[in-house]
Amino acid sequence: MSFLTKTRKPLGLAIATLSAVGMATQLNAAILEEVVVTAQKREQNLQDVGVSISAFTGKQTRALGWNNSEDIAAQTPGLVTASFTGDSSVSIFSIRGVGQNDFADHQEAPTAMYVDGVYISNTGAAGFQMFDVDRVEILRGPQGTLFGRNATGGLMHIINKKPTEEFEGYIDLTLGDFDQVRVEGAVSGPITDNILGRFSLLRETADGYFDNKYVDASGNKAKDLRVRDNFSWRGQLQFEVNDKSTINLSAWQNITDHAAGGVYDHIVTSAGTEFYGSDLYVNGEGNRTDGAGTADDYPGANEGAPNVQGQVDKDSHGLMMTVEIETDNFTVTSITDAQEISKYFQEDSDSTPASYLWYHAAADVDQFSQELRLNGESENLKWQGGLYYLNIDGEYNSRIDEPTFGGASVNNYTLKTESFSVFGQVEYDLTEALLLTAGVRWTEDEKEYDLTSECAETEDPGALALGVGPGTPYDCAYLLSFDDPFDNTVLSLPGTQEFERRDEDYSGKLQLDWSLTEDVLMYAGVNRGMKGGGFTAPLDGLLPTDVLSYEPEILTSYEVGIKSEWLDGRVRLNASAFQYDYQDYQGFVFVGLTSVVVNNDATVTGGEVELYMSPADGWDISIGAAVLDTEVEDVVGAVGDQTKTTSPDLTANLLIRKSWEFNGGDFAVQVDGQYVDEQELSTVNSPLAMTSSYTIWNARVSYAQENWDIAAFVKNAGDKEYRTYAFDLAEFFGYSLEIYGPPRWVGVQAQYRF
Repeated sequence: MSFLTKTRKPLGLAIATLSAVGMATQLNAAILEEVVVTAQKREQNLQDVGVSISAFTGKQTRALGWNNSEDIAAQTPGLVTASFTGDSSVSIFSIRGVGQNDFADHQEAPTAMYVDGVYISNTGAAGFQMFDVDRVEILRGPQGTLFGRNATGGLMHIINKKPTEEFEGYIDLTLGDFDQVRVEGAVSGPITDNILGRFSLLRETADGYFDNKYVDASGNKAKDLRVRDNFSWRGQLQFEVNDKSTINLSAWQNITDHAAGGVYDHIVTSAGTEFYGSDLYVNGEGNRTDGAGTADDYPGANEGAPNVQGQVDKDSHGLMMTVEIETDNFTVTSITDAQEISKYFQEDSDSTPASYLWYHAAADVDQFSQELRLNGESENLKWQGGLYYLNIDGEYNSRIDEPTFGGASVNNYTLKTESFSVFGQVEYDLTEALLLTAGVRWTEDEKEYDLTSECAETEDPGALALGVGPGTPYDCAYLLSFDDPFDNTVLSLPGTQEFERRDEDYSGKLQLDWSLTEDVLMYAGVNRGMKGGGFTAPLDGLLPTDVLSYEPEILTSYEVGIKSEWLDGRVRLNASAFQYDYQDYQGFVFVGLTSVVVNNDATVTGGEVELYMSPADGWDISIGAAVLDTEVEDVVGAVGDQTKTTSPDLTANLLIRKSWEFNGGDFAVQVDGQYVDEQELSTVNSPLAMTSSYTIWNARVSYAQENWDIAAFVKNAGDKEYRTYAFDLAEFFGYSLEIYGPPRWVGVQAQYRF
């Protein structure tokens, strides 16, 4: 029996396979797993929702080997994920080319992350470990009507497993390359007659896959980098107040404990690149070097010789309460959430034995949100409305050190954000086949931003590199802006600068859904998304005050789509096409060490197609693709229109799975792959600030019985060297910095369920 099946049936039977992966469960290919999507804040069959959605069950995320939220892109057309250092210090998510590349910790992304209905504002907290997951939903396009924050490009929603009425649990163990040990487990069940509980735990360690070839003066080899040291837990209590009222309490924590990382591949650029007015030069051995005289001795991916061990140290934790009360006419839902995120990050930004360029960042953020929602329905009408409040209070620090030249650029700043919105949406059946959806949200944002930006002078004999005697203090303003090297006037803002802004605007949706048949749904709509304005934290401290603030961006989306099933549910074809018109798109510009968010108009045109097939018993095939064409207008410092960041022209995915019944269990072989086209990483496009296209293949062989399963897997089976992020520093420093994905990774996994 196939894993795909006809879905237009009663909810309990029909919603079996709403995954974008078209693959059987790990227990048995003939067992269908019921999955419910909540894209419109209520339970629905995926094929009945006029929104471009991909969804995955928890078992499917496990079978695909997804450990981190950044892994979701592997089988999701149009979604690109990355980390600007390769170790989830700041996670970048882009849907249909809509993302935010600024790695400053205070920035909110236009592609939003939600966990159990709660918004995660901090991009440093968005790259978390996934464990005890029930399902994952990816919604494309503006979602501002029903979801509370900044979802102009779409959102990812991770829904974790909830307490159960029957006692159950599991333990899951993964052993892999680089001494990886990953242990996950949960226990769930009744505590009293009206209280249910669930406790989930994750611990993962692994040695670094970045080969650090640095040897200190005593002959000791430095520790390899990009290690894994993660610990997470989640505790839940569900109180059955009465037949119509429940209260869910949840406490959670995600920790990355001083994981050694913060490193790049250091790539010396071609001769002729200018560095402080001089050409890149050749040393005595005939090797090309950068401006610090450091040769490109380690050209391979994930290898280098940084003399400073970077680290990622993160602790995010929170409390959440969800109350649901049903009445005869409507349902009241209240979600209250409080989070704290603390982070320290250090990197060797030159990734060489030279003490040339280091970067530090720290954040301490408190977040509180409250959502109150009412929903109900009558014969032809479904409605919901509510209020949403968000408060983010953060203290931040960033610092660039240039020990060789004797200077540091230091930013200390705070940002307080207070947001209030009111929203509503109705769905009205015009006829049995025609549905009208209309929604609106009004949002008010207030932000207070205090910035102290200064250059700190230091003394370092490395100043000899500029032909001046040891111990001479150097002004980092010169180092970063290339003024007169003998003018030691420190360029800094005159004390603490205080800024405020208030933005208010609306998001809206108007759409028609047409059910041509029981198995074919077509939809067309206009959607308006809004993301409030904000402030840049200048990396080098040299931006004038009048460019520190940027305006809100408005995204108007025009979209048509189709959802269909054929051959009695053995084939599912979903497709969509869209055009985005941007007003004041918030683009990230990174030139040298100058980083700034700027406003420009932009357009995005594209579409996705997802095809799932079960051509014969035991066979499951999934094929997906997304195309994009983007354009950013009138970018200062660029010639002609530019391509949007993190917007590959093509992304594609493939999964093939074959299962057999064997000795009372299920034996399966699975191959999956992902293609990502080249993509720009700065709004001022540069050949060095982009990634090349790449294809990654993975494989898995598994055997499952009712209470246990075991599998062997390989990720990046071809040991592909592929670049996921890059910075162009060639004009000023004679090199680029690049991030490569992990090498081939082989392991085994086993789970026991009770």
